[in-house]
Amino acid sequence: MKNTKDLYAHGGNIYEIRQRYGNNILDFSANINPLGIPLQIKKLLNKKIDVLSHYPDAQAHRLKAALSRYWNVKEENVLVGNGSTELIYLILNALQPACVTIPVPSFTEYERAARIAKSRVQFIRLLVSEGFCLKTDQIKNCDALFLCNPNNPTGNLLMHNRQNIEKLPAKRIIMDESFMDFLSDEKAHTLIGRATQSKKIIVFRTFTKFFGLAGLRIGYAIAHRHTVQFLRRFQMPWSVNALAQAAAECMLSEKGYIQRSRQAIEKERVFLYDAISHIKGLKPYPSVANFLLIEIKNGRLTSTHLKERLLKRGILIRDCANFRGLNNKFIRIAVRSRRENLKLIRALKEAT
Repeated sequence: MKNTKDLYAHGGNIYEIRQRYGNNILDFSANINPLGIPLQIKKLLNKKIDVLSHYPDAQAHRLKAALSRYWNVKEENVLVGNGSTELIYLILNALQPACVTIPVPSFTEYERAARIAKSRVQFIRLLVSEGFCLKTDQIKNCDALFLCNPNNPTGNLLMHNRQNIEKLPAKRIIMDESFMDFLSDEKAHTLIGRATQSKKIIVFRTFTKFFGLAGLRIGYAIAHRHTVQFLRRFQMPWSVNALAQAAAECMLSEKGYIQRSRQAIEKERVFLYDAISHIKGLKPYPSVANFLLIEIKNGRLTSTHLKERLLKRGILIRDCANFRGLNNKFIRIAVRSRRENLKLIRALKEAT
């Protein structure tokens, strides 16, 4: 088994990379909206700087109200957290499930949080030959089931038929929708509406990926009001800072930014997929999110070797060798601007 440090490593460690390779590194390893933070949010953060002299609102009332309007749910169904990762650990710490089921490959923090909670972990292998889709008949009885939809790092919708999701043999279904914002038809796929009515489902989202607020650390969960009340008892006070709350609230009203982001990222994802499909030795997999999973078909080249070759050309990619269910023949790249994507394509051609 891989060592713990490697198993739970993430993309986006640009600070360490720049210390080794210099500042002129394009980061394709972190799946962040390439449009960046809107000017309106930058102005707001400057204007709100004095709030740092006070404690943040521990209940995030204004943001909860904005989220309830945005999703047409009640405020009592919303729990704000320090990014989706805090919510993963919070949920498992509160529920203390004896057994957790995780489809793989998927986000590594589910496993890490489950093991810290001393849960027994059982995995369901998502097969390349089946498009990394989840077969529900593979799910065995468990206390908590993690589902990432769209899935990271595969980029696909994990489940196409969600009608009978509450009949799955899990006491709790924890749905990670961190990348759902990238879908123009997200309301046809999200389980947010179901989660407010069912004590079995917890949905969480983040402002990191689509809204580009990775450094502010803010996310939220939507669930039945009794579930939210229970989880809040285990949450540390003041876990979400005041600037994060203000920025997230404002982001929800940036309708133009939301539309531009979806259009631009879909266009560039299609462009990247087509371009990489024509590079000998590389096979990209279809994605609905802002990243692509790529299989290396060159028998002499590994993901680690390719990562090092690209770093010498000023580009950082995600080596997927530490994802359960994948190996050293897979990489992941984020969708960025056309200029940056063209640089990546040239580098991939040279490196492979």
